[in-house]
This record gives sequence, structure tokens and C-alpha cells, in this order.
Amino acid sequence: MAVSAAMNDEATFDLVDGALRIADLRADATEGSRLACSAFEYLFATKRDLVSVTLKGDGWQVLLPTLRRKGLLVEGNSASAQPSVFAEMFWQTPEIWMASPSFAHPRRDVFDGKSEHPLRPPKPAGCVYARFIPWLSGTLSFHVATLDDVPDVHRWMNDPRVDEFWNEAGSEAAHRRYLERMLADPHVIPLIGRFNEQAFSYFEIYWAKEDLIGPFCGASDYDRGCHVIVGEGAFRGKPWFTAWLPSLLHLMFLDDPRTERIVQEPSAAHHRQLRNLQRSGFAHIRSVDLPTKRAAIMSISRQHFFSNRLWHPSVAPDEASS
Repeated sequence: MAVSAAMNDEATFDLVDGALRIADLRADATEGSRLACSAFEYLFATKRDLVSVTLKGDGWQVLLPTLRRKGLLVEGNSASAQPSVFAEMFWQTPEIWMASPSFAHPRRDVFDGKSEHPLRPPKPAGCVYARFIPWLSGTLSFHVATLDDVPDVHRWMNDPRVDEFWNEAGSEAAHRRYLERMLADPHVIPLIGRFNEQAFSYFEIYWAKEDLIGPFCGASDYDRGCHVIVGEGAFRGKPWFTAWLPSLLHLMFLDDPRTERIVQEPSAAHHRQLRNLQRSGFAHIRSVDLPTKRAAIMSISRQHFFSNRLWHPSVAPDEASS
């Protein structure tokens, strides 16, 4: 396998049989590291079977200290061994995709009247994640919802296809109150999904231990979960599903390094969504009766997501879920 790519006329990367060379580097260590990470992202995002790349040649010397500080290098035991960058480690580097640095928020346990759990960090604002999707030739991003998003959320929740499983159809005033509750709830972050800045979806990511699902899935302190609406019909189908779902999982794993598992509780009657989640790496743990539905508890682990490189569009969904 041979791949060559030039980055802004400041560096040239050549990949041959798993060895990546860099030439014509005209940037300092900081900018050179950014260019190298762009090359790593492109390679690991487009080549499903590429587990790692070996950094070969003298051109890497100026960048190795910076890459080492980022925790990206796996180095051999001998002085002559060439360092490598592994896909599963690279994709756990938050600064590549997240607008603000991710860190393990200092722990303090609290009791909210229902469960004891770690005090959650303050909610972010604005764009929290962005990723270029090669097969769509555009940028997918997630933004914390605001009340300015009420008209879109209102329209999407009144879509019969969405309401079939969300059961939240109603007035714009009702949906404003709904979004206000989500914004005020410390265990939920409501997000708007955008593609090239066009809003197309509404997501809720939540801490599972404080959620209704917590007792049913044996939630650990940093397990996360998500609810999903794809509101725009033009953004349904395999190319979109295989962009937003892995990216949403990626965001939740990156947001706190202690998150080892993500859960979902789709309706047990939503057979298409269950098949799509299983094809995306989720396992069906059990089915339970929640107050509003018979739910299938689904789960995916950090180790499974990253070691099997599930950010790739290998899933073949029947049709994107609501």
C-alpha cells in the first residue's frame, strides 16, 4: 500500500507498507505536529485495516518530542527501533476533535435524592466536537443546544416518524419547556448535530448512573448514554448513520477518560434500530419494562470501540434510525 499526500505545501507524507515518511517539513514542531496528526487522522479514518503506522526516516526527529508528550508514540526496546503510532491510541486523543481540552473532572460524590454519583462538571457551550467525514466530504459537528434551536426541535419532534418512538409531539411552547428542562438537568447535555453547519439532528448525552436506565444496566460512575433524533430526512441512510453514530460515541468516550461504557435503551419494538446498533458494535444486555416502553438495554465498551476501530463506516444499516 502506497499513499502520498501533501499538507498545505509544508510537508509531504508517504505511506509504504505501513511505514510513514515525512519530507519537506517547513513548519515548526507545533505546526508540524498538527500536520502530522491531520495525516494520521486521514489514514486511520480511510483505511479500515490500518492498525498502526511506523514513523520512518530522519524527517520525524523534530516532531518526536511533541508526539511523545501527547502520548501517541509506542517505542521499541532498542535504540534503532522506529516508533509507531497506533490507531486505537490516536483516536483517544481528545484535542484532535474537541473544541476544549478534556480532562478527568476532580471527583466529589454527591447524593441527589435518588442515587449517589460523582459531581458532574459544568456544562459546556458552543461546539464541543467536530470531525471531517471523508466519505461525505464535509464536517460533522455537535453543538450544545440553546433555546434558539427550539423551532428545529419542535419541527422534528412533530415528525410522525420521530413521534412514533419519542412520544413528545406537541406545541412549540411545550418543546421550549422540554429543552429548558434538559438544559437545567445536570446529568444531560442536549446537542444539535450539524453537517457543514446545517442542523439535522438532536441528541441527548447523559450520565447513565443518574438516569432512569441506571438500575437496569448496573451503571458505573462514568457510564454514558444517549438519545437520538435524526430530524431531516435527507440525512438518513447508511452514509449518515455511519458518520454521526460513531462520532457521537467518540465524543462520549473522549469527554471523560474514565468512561468505559456507553448504553442505550431503544424501544424493543424498534427492530431496525436494534439491528443497526448491533451491527455498529453494541451488545444486547437485556430487555426491561420502563415506565414508558419495553426497552432493549444495549451496551458498547471503550475497549471494543477503539481496538476494533469502529469509527469506520463498516456497518450496513437497514435505514437510519429516528
